[in-house]
Amino acid sequence: MAAAEDEDFYLAYVREVGNQLYLSDFQLGSQESIRDQDGHGTALGLLLNYTGYSFWNFEVGRSTTLYQGRVEDGVNVDFNPQTGSGYGAVSESKNIYYDFDLTFDNPYFALQYTNWKIPLESLKNGYLLPSTYVIGVIRQETQGEVSIKAKKVEIATAEYESGNRKYFALGWSFKWEFVYFGIIFRQMEQPPLRITSCNKAAVGNLACDRIYAATGNRNQGPSVFTGGLFQAGMFW
Repeated sequence: MAAAEDEDFYLAYVREVGNQLYLSDFQLGSQESIRDQDGHGTALGLLLNYTGYSFWNFEVGRSTTLYQGRVEDGVNVDFNPQTGSGYGAVSESKNIYYDFDLTFDNPYFALQYTNWKIPLESLKNGYLLPSTYVIGVIRQETQGEVSIKAKKVEIATAEYESGNRKYFALGWSFKWEFVYFGIIFRQMEQPPLRITSCNKAAVGNLACDRIYAATGNRNQGPSVFTGGLFQAGMFW
């Protein structure tokens, strides 16, 4: 972010970028993830304690992220359909399909600190540090579900729980006159997964027990940052 001495707040457009859900949460051996296909929102920030090159600000905003589409992945789980169920072909499955139809509503509030001198001073020493640091909470509301299929047979369904998600972020901000741009990388708590059904006739008790073990999981994502934000706004 950036500010001038007579500027008290800003309004901004927010573009969500690359927020991930990890398929390993489903306990089926997947190493894949799905990223949001669309995410937009707005933000309002109140500037505090401006010194000429650094300041704090309190930001509130809201965005919506969409996860829609199909992800195909190999399986390492033995499916044992019940005898006489007619699901024998499922036991030959080499791939499973995750059909996503999810919407996440993300109202949030955050405390941010910006110091424009940090990147410039760090460059003198041969590296680049961020200018903006953020801690916040997203009051996430989730809608929709994930359908898991093998050989065109639905073997399970799942949804994500609504709730508060803590996050931290860092990035770079740029100012030109009264317009600013921000590029922020964010590490956010993953929403807990809840399995809502499992087709025991098609995959057997052991596979369903493994799938149900995903309920309540918070994935330990392999990436330091799970997504990011692009902001463009004006100061007033």
